[in-house]
Amino acid sequence: MHSPCASGGARAVERSSATHGPLNMTDRNTFTQDEWTLLRLTPSFVAVGVVAADASGLFASLKETLAGAKEVGAALDADSSLELFRALAADRSVPAIPDVERFLGEGPKDIKLQNFKAAALDQVSAAAALLNGKASPAETGAYGRLLVRVAERAANAAKEGGFLGIGGVRISDKERTFIDLVSKAAGIE
Repeated sequence: MHSPCASGGARAVERSSATHGPLNMTDRNTFTQDEWTLLRLTPSFVAVGVVAADASGLFASLKETLAGAKEVGAALDADSSLELFRALAADRSVPAIPDVERFLGEGPKDIKLQNFKAAALDQVSAAAALLNGKASPAETGAYGRLLVRVAERAANAAKEGGFLGIGGVRISDKERTFIDLVSKAAGIE
């Protein structure tokens, strides 16, 4: 299903020295185009998955989605010592966006939201499995923590419940459950 990239597919550069020990470096060329797209889009799936976990109106949904996107940039900058994060941050190309209808499926709104949450968690699991096979443990762990931070930041962006901003909670029980599932799917427990 995935085709190897022009540079020959999976490739990790390993370097060691007497003072530092082995260090695996994972760059863009380590992944096929499909794999790279998966890594780039999964944080967005997580942010929208938070919205699907407890949909609360247009403005709250926008705030949550944008907060998740903002966290991706902040996390990539914060962990810029990792080659994988530097490569993700440097890539300004527009990835191919998958057909959302494929993830929503058929049925009423509640079923479609459940389907999207499941698809988002599948994306997280696939990205974690991919990195477990191709990236260093530090990069794999950092990427998993990035996904959890995206979910938490998105969930904290708008109050759930209440009326006109009065009352409500920052993270609803449904959002907390989704964050916990993201953490588990990412291998962060």
